[in-house]
Amino acid sequence: MRTFIRLVGLSCAAAFLWSAASVAQSDDRGDWSVTGADPSQSGWQKSESQLAPESAGAKVKFLWKIKLGQPSKDTRDFSEPLLAGRLINAQGFKDFVYWSSADTLYAVDSELGTLIWNKQFKTEVPAPAPGCSVSRLSLFIEPPQVINFHARRRGPNALKPVEQPAAQANERRLGVAPGGGYFGLKGIYVLTVDGKLHEQVMNTGADFAPPVRFLPAANGSPYGINILGKEVYSATGRGCGGVANGIWSIDMASPDYHVTNLSTPGSRPLALTGPVLSPDGTALFVSGGGSSDPTAGVNAGSVIALSKDLKVQDWYTPAGGMGNYESVSPVTFELKDKQLVVAPGKDGTIALLDATSPGGPDHHTPLFETTPVARPGAKHFWDGFATWQDKDGMTWVFASVSAEVISSESSLIRTGPTPHGAIVACKLGDTGQPALHPVWISRDMVNPAPPRIANGVVIALSGGDPSTHATLYVLNAATGEELYSSKNEIPTSAELSGVSVGDGHAFFTDRDNVLYSFGIGMEH
Repeated sequence: MRTFIRLVGLSCAAAFLWSAASVAQSDDRGDWSVTGADPSQSGWQKSESQLAPESAGAKVKFLWKIKLGQPSKDTRDFSEPLLAGRLINAQGFKDFVYWSSADTLYAVDSELGTLIWNKQFKTEVPAPAPGCSVSRLSLFIEPPQVINFHARRRGPNALKPVEQPAAQANERRLGVAPGGGYFGLKGIYVLTVDGKLHEQVMNTGADFAPPVRFLPAANGSPYGINILGKEVYSATGRGCGGVANGIWSIDMASPDYHVTNLSTPGSRPLALTGPVLSPDGTALFVSGGGSSDPTAGVNAGSVIALSKDLKVQDWYTPAGGMGNYESVSPVTFELKDKQLVVAPGKDGTIALLDATSPGGPDHHTPLFETTPVARPGAKHFWDGFATWQDKDGMTWVFASVSAEVISSESSLIRTGPTPHGAIVACKLGDTGQPALHPVWISRDMVNPAPPRIANGVVIALSGGDPSTHATLYVLNAATGEELYSSKNEIPTSAELSGVSVGDGHAFFTDRDNVLYSFGIGMEH
């Protein structure tokens, strides 16, 4: 018994040290805690070091796949795996991939492709109305606290920081730190079909705290979910379950988990991945066609900026109309102390906006607008954006366009016609006024997912459709050169699957609920 107690004590001490070190180095381990890598949905995996233009072609390959649950009945629901590295469980230290079906959360070993655990959420809800079924639960991981181990030591008379005692199981509250030092339980959050937000222990799947209500009713069919600080955001746009179309937020730091809502009855949010969040708490989304709501300040076919309390602060409505988008999300980034936004402009163009005043004084004037990159009048299934800064400090913007891609730029690098869609890469020039300059267009892609950027390469998933299988590409971010193609490795489509990237791997799921891993294999 004494030997067992010593072993347990040593294991706990080792786990504490590893957990603390992992938190301190979280920027280096390739976590992917929310859709698009961060609240601004930049799509940029900043910690990647294995993938590179000079090695991707020779080293990237198919690694593994695992089937999780039954094939989805509704392929309209967005899906993107989440990643967390260096967690400890009964088998030792593991890198986790998380993914969800309609009622189950799965945790998979990211190196071996084996199931670690799964958690089913049993909810008693009425049958959803036609078109309102959900095939994916929305997920996010709360970013860990950062410990500075290189800080100067405290003087002998300095006060020791107050350490909260570990919370007992019956005292735990969703979103509240468990206390008991840095060896605390870290949570993955799940929004279930009954409209409640759950928190699970990441390495075991166990319930951490009682769930709380987020959406006002069941079967609200939310889109994505995002987090900044302790504020969690989602969007609804199908008119399901009596839940109004609009943007929603819940404050996990408030005692009563206060929920705020902006209703958009005339035009639904096109925020398939949830609203995009800037560092100051501004929420950004694109509204669809329909009628404007002067009372709420929500204009149809616009890029809308909301304050922290979900009041409309400003908007941009392209002169001449935005175009026909089914789903699209902007991206926001900082440049020379100015917060910029990239979003759809006039039908077929890409607009560069100032986040503090997206459309200028008249709400119709962007900072810059490209010539058309998509054929005007075309219907877009799902478009997205990403940003990256290269080693020379140049800012790049990448767009996935799910319609015929055109351009009149004579210096543009392209490999051939792109009648279905493509990835478009632009440099951000700044000669007094920021401007986007298209540099290259990828090969033709069917329903391309928003691009992901890591260490000078672009990971692009051509999602395919019912008659065309998905294909994963790795491209040189500066030139568009094709470094790798999965060719016929994926037998079916992956129409609304986002890609997550970390530790030399890319992860996504197809329409049959098969989770794939491509990348650089672990050396044995």
